[in-house]
Amino acid sequence: MKDLVLEVETRKRIYDAVCKYPGTHFRELSRIVALRPNLVDYHLHHLEKNDLIYSQLDGQFKRYYPKDQLASDLKKDIVSAPDKPIVGLLRQQVPFRIVILLAKFGSRSHKELTEALHKSPSTVSHHLDKLVLQSVVVQAPEDRSYRLAEPARIERLLMSFTPHPTTLADGFMEIWDNLYL
Repeated sequence: MKDLVLEVETRKRIYDAVCKYPGTHFRELSRIVALRPNLVDYHLHHLEKNDLIYSQLDGQFKRYYPKDQLASDLKKDIVSAPDKPIVGLLRQQVPFRIVILLAKFGSRSHKELTEALHKSPSTVSHHLDKLVLQSVVVQAPEDRSYRLAEPARIERLLMSFTPHPTTLADGFMEIWDNLYL
């Protein structure tokens, strides 16, 4: 019966997007699969009812995660419970870029992050506060710089993490612009 759930092409497309982009919220998922929100909502409900995906509230967003492969009877979450809030943060552009900068450079001051991100200091502070709250980033007391709390864990998540298509396009544009600087 579970195999028949994915016989509907639209539902399979939504399921594949949840598998490729775990932690995606509803509206972003609707944009990724290029379908009307009411249609996506219908199929997400069906996928959850048949225990193929799992949803979790993350502040103002409801995020979707796949369960394990269809052949298994265990249907365990693919993303571990402690990693879900981190994956949810990485689905947001500014926190994702902060984590990438800290993974690349080790530590950065608030001013350096603000300049690198081309965002206002208050925007960077807001996102840093979220990252600190989830223990993704820590602030060094001696120089008040920021660094990743658990670099190996974050790097492991980043290695298995597929950014949204818009994030890839933004990254491409940034690289392209830097070629001419």
